[in-house]
Amino acid sequence: MEIEILDWVKEHKSELISVSDEIWGYAELGLDEHRSAKLQIDYLENHGFEIRSGIGGMETAFVASWGEGKPVIGFLGEYDALPMVSNKPVPYKEPLIEGGTGHGCGHNLLGVASMGAAVSLKHVMEQKDIPGTVRYYGCPAEESSFGKTWMVRDGVFDDVDVTLTWHPGATNSVRNESSLADFVLKFNFYGKTAHASGGPWNGRSALDGVELMNSGVERMREHMRPECRVHYVISYGGGAPNVVPDYAQNFFDVRAKDIAELKKMRQWVQDIAKGAALMTQTRFEELFLGCAANVIPNRVIAQTFHSVMEEIGVPKWSEEELEFAQTMQQQFEPELVEQAVESLEESGATLGQKHLCDTQVPYRDEIGEGTGSTDVGDVSWVVPTAQFSTACHPIGIPGHSWAITSCSGMSIGHKGMLYAAKILGVAGYRFLTDPDLRQKAREEWQIQLKGRQYECLIPPEIKAPPKPF
Repeated sequence: MEIEILDWVKEHKSELISVSDEIWGYAELGLDEHRSAKLQIDYLENHGFEIRSGIGGMETAFVASWGEGKPVIGFLGEYDALPMVSNKPVPYKEPLIEGGTGHGCGHNLLGVASMGAAVSLKHVMEQKDIPGTVRYYGCPAEESSFGKTWMVRDGVFDDVDVTLTWHPGATNSVRNESSLADFVLKFNFYGKTAHASGGPWNGRSALDGVELMNSGVERMREHMRPECRVHYVISYGGGAPNVVPDYAQNFFDVRAKDIAELKKMRQWVQDIAKGAALMTQTRFEELFLGCAANVIPNRVIAQTFHSVMEEIGVPKWSEEELEFAQTMQQQFEPELVEQAVESLEESGATLGQKHLCDTQVPYRDEIGEGTGSTDVGDVSWVVPTAQFSTACHPIGIPGHSWAITSCSGMSIGHKGMLYAAKILGVAGYRFLTDPDLRQKAREEWQIQLKGRQYECLIPPEIKAPPKPF
């Protein structure tokens, strides 16, 4: 049966690439992925899936289902782009649209691989009359509002037995690690406008409030736990220097090891905002955009992914692709590539060259501590979940960059995407047909939960995420 999944992906690779490239061209930001979502919905409906849209109060969130009853196997997809990383599919910086959006995290690849896996598994289930349900979850706004968290709150994962996902990367490896819990917040400060030279005493600068808040956060850093992170930008600071701004805005990410620590961090940041407002005689309002829990790893699913990756074998790179990758690496500091290669070799990987990963990174059973954040975390608190990466861009290339956008729209990204679709499809088949494997995954999930219960951090009065951009 597994060979039929591989054959299906091979036979449909041209149309999967076509869908991915269309989404790459749309490059829609979180909660605005209307064309990207519709393209996938149309494809899934053509393959017999039933669609439920508008999940979590988000127009671009949907669930596609085929089959009925247990077991239920879920695949997670994403399709939101990033601002300011537009690029043509070339190995140097050349924006497709100056200042435009781009798939600088490869989510066009992510969604289509998961979608392809779901359809390939449905094909085998239909042909062999295998009972159960396969679902593709269309998850918007991972980069901004953490769409999956809102979907979890809506209960759409409550009956799922196992959830499988992946992410484009520089390596072929299983992600047996946690992540940081995260709040995405904006702080709107309000003051009084005045002529900045003729009568500044009549004004109260909202920008002063923003800058004092940031200064307070900088003093906070020394006393945070080492794994905590806080990042911000001033998303609006005023219109002209000779006008005291009556409005200014901060845009924050606040991260911590787990939900409990994250709640403390948020309170600390809120207290700093209060102090800044008092010192400047301004006021502020916090705007909640989204949140994500830390990932609950699952070694049973991770080991299954690793075994399937090993059996299928990694993609082969052409001379043209290797040359493309080398030219792209040369656009960045040599230290980035050297450090990435050194890290891979320390992990036990044996590379044939230093441009594109051509091997599988050895599996490690111990659970690592990740430094990023993802709304996959919230899903992993309510259903056994794991993810892996396949090589979709050169070694040492920084994430969320023009370079990722470039690779996500050409053959390097395509090969990694098709490899991921095969891995997901075969792993999905194994969990669908092996009740003992599903039970082991659930037991591992319960061990990693350590008796903790999921707490959704979305305020109950907020019914849908505000648009972040």
